[in-house]
Amino acid sequence: MADGKQGWTCLLVLICVCITVGTVIPVGYAFGVMNAPSAFIRSWIMESVLERYSSRLGDSQMTIIMSTVVSIFLIGGMLGAPFAPIFSARLGRRGILTLSGLLLLVSCICQLFCRMANSIEMLLLGRLIGGLAAALIYATQPMYLVELAPAELSGSVGVFTCIGLTGGIVLGQVFSFDFLLGTEKLWPYALSGSAIFVLIGLAPIFWFPESPRFLMSQGRREKARVTLMRLRRDEGRVNAEMAEFEVSSTDEGQVTMKQVLCNSKLKLPLFIVCSFHFVQQMSGISAIWFYSIEIFTQSGFTAAVAMWLNFALGLLNFISALMGPWLMRSFNRRLMMTISCLCSAIFLVLLVVGLELMSTIHEFSFTCIAFLSLYIITFNMGLGPIPYFIGSEIFETASRPSAMALGSFFNWLANFVLNMIFPTLNSATGPFVFLLCVVFCAYGFLLTYRYLPETRNRDAKDVAQLMENGFKSKIK
Repeated sequence: MADGKQGWTCLLVLICVCITVGTVIPVGYAFGVMNAPSAFIRSWIMESVLERYSSRLGDSQMTIIMSTVVSIFLIGGMLGAPFAPIFSARLGRRGILTLSGLLLLVSCICQLFCRMANSIEMLLLGRLIGGLAAALIYATQPMYLVELAPAELSGSVGVFTCIGLTGGIVLGQVFSFDFLLGTEKLWPYALSGSAIFVLIGLAPIFWFPESPRFLMSQGRREKARVTLMRLRRDEGRVNAEMAEFEVSSTDEGQVTMKQVLCNSKLKLPLFIVCSFHFVQQMSGISAIWFYSIEIFTQSGFTAAVAMWLNFALGLLNFISALMGPWLMRSFNRRLMMTISCLCSAIFLVLLVVGLELMSTIHEFSFTCIAFLSLYIITFNMGLGPIPYFIGSEIFETASRPSAMALGSFFNWLANFVLNMIFPTLNSATGPFVFLLCVVFCAYGFLLTYRYLPETRNRDAKDVAQLMENGFKSKIK
């Protein structure tokens, strides 16, 4: 690592904020915007099918179509993830984010005009393209920010992915409220509202620098030096980092996804990245919202108040994520991940107990609200942010895009699997379904404790050497 510490600069802050607003917030927005206007979308789909095919949909058919509208975004994510390293090698980090922004705009256009065109297919296409863009963003945005930042800020910039997602979910909820765009006439504008953030956030992207590590991997040494000087404004620091880049670029060549999968030295870090992404989604953060409204109504609140309290819970999720930059800069990754997994498991177990007793003892509904809140806070201490950027800290430049793409794929896969199985398991087992999430939290805890080396303030090359012996590696 380069000698000397360097803090935030105005340029780095601007890049982190703009790239997050223009790419990650629209992804979170797509998750948060669908719930409120779903009744209007269902009604429009039934009318459209009746008008075009003179056929009336049954309840089961309508459920399948609505499930497809929601889940096709996740399918797009799984389909797009394997293409991220290919585009990254050809377009660069900045180029792939620009492409993602264009795909997001196309997605918004399709969703905006689907009702005007009376086309359910256009709505599905818009959601699918949005998922493809989101996959590229998941794999590239944290990598781009980490490669622009000095090593000591890698964790702080890495958590902007989590901040953007949670902030986007809140904004999606706000835009879809019935006093804004969540009405029968305006719901297409609600679905396409993320275009505003894409245009604002990515407006200055061509003024932002390309990743100096990517430039060095392409043999553009002088351009990399100029970029580093613009970012660091410290010649001694630039010389030290350039020397590190020289060593890395000498040792590394272009690495394909197949080579990453077949390299025994990368087996353990790849397993960690993919597992962390899978555990993040299977820990139940998306399933939590399935029960939140019920808990609030059981506590005696009206349906309208329960909706606002659910929004407040989403706001707590966002505020908790905002602690990420400070937490990642102040505390070790191993510590935060183990605490997050362990505490999340504990609060999920307590939530199961509370949900089971809530029907007979009314007061337990209030303890369930407390357990929900504590789970969200502890989730955002490690499980929320760390999976998005840990690949940038344990993989060297050449293999990093493929590793990040594979991690992104497992994130989308877990999200899809949980959305498919959770309603069925919930019907069969009730609140005990969360014990499955507890198992994955425990797995994340054991994996971190046994195999994850500390990455804070360490160069990826040094960390990678600690894991070269696979599962026989001795973690320091």
